[in-house]
Amino acid sequence: MPFEITVPRLGWSMEEALFAGWLRSNGERVEAGQSLFAVESDKVTMEVEALDSGVLRIPHDAPRAGDVVKAGQRIGFLLAEGESAGEDAAPAPRVPVSPRARAAAKRLGVDLSEVVPRPGARRVVEADVRRAFEARAAIQPAAVVSSRAGIAARMEESFRAPHFYVHADADASLLARVREELIPIVQERHGVRVTYNDLLVKAVALALRAVPSVNCCWREGAAVPAEGIHVGLAVQAGERLVAPVIRDADRLAVGEIAAERVRLVDRCVSGAAAAADFSGGSVTLSNLGPFGVDRFQAILNPPQSAIVAAGRIAKRPWVDGDAVVARLTIPISVSVDHRAVDGVAAAKFLSSIVSLIQSALRLAV
Repeated sequence: MPFEITVPRLGWSMEEALFAGWLRSNGERVEAGQSLFAVESDKVTMEVEALDSGVLRIPHDAPRAGDVVKAGQRIGFLLAEGESAGEDAAPAPRVPVSPRARAAAKRLGVDLSEVVPRPGARRVVEADVRRAFEARAAIQPAAVVSSRAGIAARMEESFRAPHFYVHADADASLLARVREELIPIVQERHGVRVTYNDLLVKAVALALRAVPSVNCCWREGAAVPAEGIHVGLAVQAGERLVAPVIRDADRLAVGEIAAERVRLVDRCVSGAAAAADFSGGSVTLSNLGPFGVDRFQAILNPPQSAIVAAGRIAKRPWVDGDAVVARLTIPISVSVDHRAVDGVAAAKFLSSIVSLIQSALRLAV
C-alpha cells in the first residue's frame, strides 16, 4: 500500500509553509530517516525526514520550490517495488472564478484552488478570496520567506490590519550608565556582552506585565490573550531579517536575556533554528538605532498586537525645568493593531516603557 508523504505541522500555529524543494529524486530509493524535502516556516528552513522506506513517487501536481503548502497536505508517495500510487485519476472540475476574484488573489497571494465559494454560489467572487485571505492572516505566524513575492505578500497582509502609532522620547542617560555597569558583570557571569536591545527587551516585557491588555494576538476575529510574556526581537541573520522570541522575558535577568539572544541568533545564522524559536510572541522589538536611524514606525508582525520601534540613542535638545540642555535620549514608537488594542492601553504601554528606560535600575534587578 502506498505510504503518503504529507507536510508536517512544524509549530502549534503553523497552517502554511513555503515548500523549499525535494532533496531526493523521483524514483529514488529512500530509507526511513533520510531527508526527503525541505519547507520554510516561521523564518527557518527545516528538512523533513522519511517516516518509512520505499521508492519516492513525486506526482505531477506536487508542489515546486517556492509554492505555499498546507500542514497535512499530501505531496508524494513512498512505494514498494513495482507498486503504483494510483494518483493519476481525473482531476476534479474547477469552480469558475470571477475576473475581480482572480485579480484579488494575485494581489494578496491567495491560491485560488483553496478558495471555497459561499454556500449555494456557482463561482468564486472577490469576497470569497478576501475571506480566505483574512482567515489565513488570523492564524498564520509572520514569516520572512526567501522570495520577494513572498515578502511582498506578508507586507500586504500586515497592512490589512488597522495600524495606529504612538510616539515618545525617553531620557536614556541612566540607561547608558546602567549598561556600562552591567557589561563586565554579564560578561563574567554569562560570557556575553550586554546590549541596549537586552535592556529594551526587558523594558518591553515589564511593560506588558504592567499593561496586560496589550499582551495578546489577533486570531479568528478576536483578541486572544498570550500565554506568558514572550518578546520577539528583530535581528539580521545573514541576508534575512528574522524575529526569534525570547520566552518569559519578564522573568529573566538582563544577563539571561543577553545569553538567550546570542543563542537564538546563532541558531538563526547557522540554520539550526526550529519553528518554536519564532512562535508565541505578542510584541516584537525592532531597533534601527545602531544603523543611524533616528526614528521610524515599524510594520506589525501579524498576528501580534504591537511592535516597538527604537531609534538612535544620541544627544538631543531636552527641556529640563526652564532650561534647554543636551541630553542623551532615545525615540520610541509603538505600532498597534487597533482591532486588538485601544488607544488608552497603547498609551499606557508606551508610557510604561519610557518610565522603565528613565528609571533603568529597575531593569537591572
